[in-house]
Amino acid sequence: MLKFIAQLIFVLLTLSAGVINIFVNISAISTDLVPSALKYITVDTSLLGQSLSSQNAELDVSSLYTINSDDPLGQGLGVRQDYYFGQYAYCGTLEGRRDGVCLLGRDSGSEFISRLDPYTYIINDTPENLKDGVRSLLEAPDTTFTASDYLRRYSAAAYWLIFLSAIFTGVALFTGVVPTRYTFFFGGVFCLLAFLTVAVGAAILTALIAKIRHINGGKLRHRSRALLKMISEALGVYVHFGVSLWLVWITAFVLMIATPFYFLACAAHRID
Repeated sequence: MLKFIAQLIFVLLTLSAGVINIFVNISAISTDLVPSALKYITVDTSLLGQSLSSQNAELDVSSLYTINSDDPLGQGLGVRQDYYFGQYAYCGTLEGRRDGVCLLGRDSGSEFISRLDPYTYIINDTPENLKDGVRSLLEAPDTTFTASDYLRRYSAAAYWLIFLSAIFTGVALFTGVVPTRYTFFFGGVFCLLAFLTVAVGAAILTALIAKIRHINGGKLRHRSRALLKMISEALGVYVHFGVSLWLVWITAFVLMIATPFYFLACAAHRID
């Protein structure tokens, strides 16, 4: 009886973790309702043009944003007011609208795992005549937001760990369904691996996003001709946590609870 209860519990918990993992893995793959609601972060650039104009009043920022939601990303056709980032791709949309386009966020010629590097993607969308202005604006506070190499390296590691956790979760579930002592044991091992990989991946990703969010408090100092003094203004880029990050942590918690029940079922099967 104990074996049956333990098996039922770990199957339900592992299945739940697997379903949550599926939602994490479809985050930001399109602008449809569900994928667009699931993302690791959202980047709001709606005030970037205003900040750029404050930095250089002679700069014409009218072409900064695209007016066509179907324009491809990364072609210098205009910045989007909203960007959101998922496990494999990122999307850009116009302000107050859900329609837009998505693009794989991986490095050219590399594996399918995405890279969390909003600064590079914003620069790639910026029209050529405004690139230098946007670069100098966003790089002025010297935050992690513009540390592209650092972000791409560690976000890839986090995404890989989360992806591996999904595989380990599936193996644990299908192994644990077979009612033998050895399958329960190996299912427990894979469930433990799934927990460790997703927990470490979530920790890395959370730390990265927390550092990226320092851009929210970044200030641009410049001299106001009207006030005849130095003033500080926000950079116009704001980063917000997304639902998928919390789903990853929930997955880690569920797998942590499920793991002991695999070994409990293994021990109960041996007693029987």
